[in-house]
Amino acid sequence: MSKTIIWVAGIVLLITSSCTPHREIVYFQDKQDIGDTVSYDTSYYKIKPDDILHVRVLTIEEENYRMFNTDDNFRTARGDRSDITVYIEGYSVNEYGYIKMPVLGNVKVEGMTINEATDHIQEKIDDYLIDATVVVKLVNFNVTVLGEVSRPGNYYVYDNRLTIVDALGLAGDMTDFGKRNVNIVRHTPDGAKFATLDLTDRKSFSSEFFYLQSNDIVYVEPTIAKRLGFKDFPFSVLFSAISTTVLLLNFIN
Repeated sequence: MSKTIIWVAGIVLLITSSCTPHREIVYFQDKQDIGDTVSYDTSYYKIKPDDILHVRVLTIEEENYRMFNTDDNFRTARGDRSDITVYIEGYSVNEYGYIKMPVLGNVKVEGMTINEATDHIQEKIDDYLIDATVVVKLVNFNVTVLGEVSRPGNYYVYDNRLTIVDALGLAGDMTDFGKRNVNIVRHTPDGAKFATLDLTDRKSFSSEFFYLQSNDIVYVEPTIAKRLGFKDFPFSVLFSAISTTVLLLNFIN
């Protein structure tokens, strides 16, 4: 009988050890006693080569509008344009950091925030027009979320202030079998840069990787329970079998 007890205890121990502890799945715990306020990087996204910008010069006069925008762009002001059209007809930032606009020609935008680029183009437009308004949007901001999330995939975002939490939210959040130490791959001019954020710790807010950049890859690793196949293991059947075996052995003895 003692062997049976040891055998049952061993199975129970294996099952309980495969379960994910509560402290390992709760977000933003105060592990380092940093309190309720955490400072974080407030810098905005900087435009870089291969980005695509949607630029519109809004004027009252249709003739002036057409001077600084393509004919098709005139439909945008009336709301006749889809997101994909805006993407296709946007201005690509070339390898030297310039976009090429009608009348203005090459305009340097690399290294600027969207607001800085807007002000820069506005100054150039003011040399030609009075009371014109420049609108600039980044239209190719996208992130890829893979691994233990509900909806892995590539997501286009019309917001250049995207956090890793926002990206996970788009993907339906991590599953219970996803490690909260999330991996991030960032493409830079010098190559790929790798980082890991512990999202169970509030300290993650202060990381330079908390705010994502376009083309970042977010990967959520599976826990050991998932890798060992416990996610789909029929625990109810196992416990029922163990209980029946123990009762039979007690009855026999």
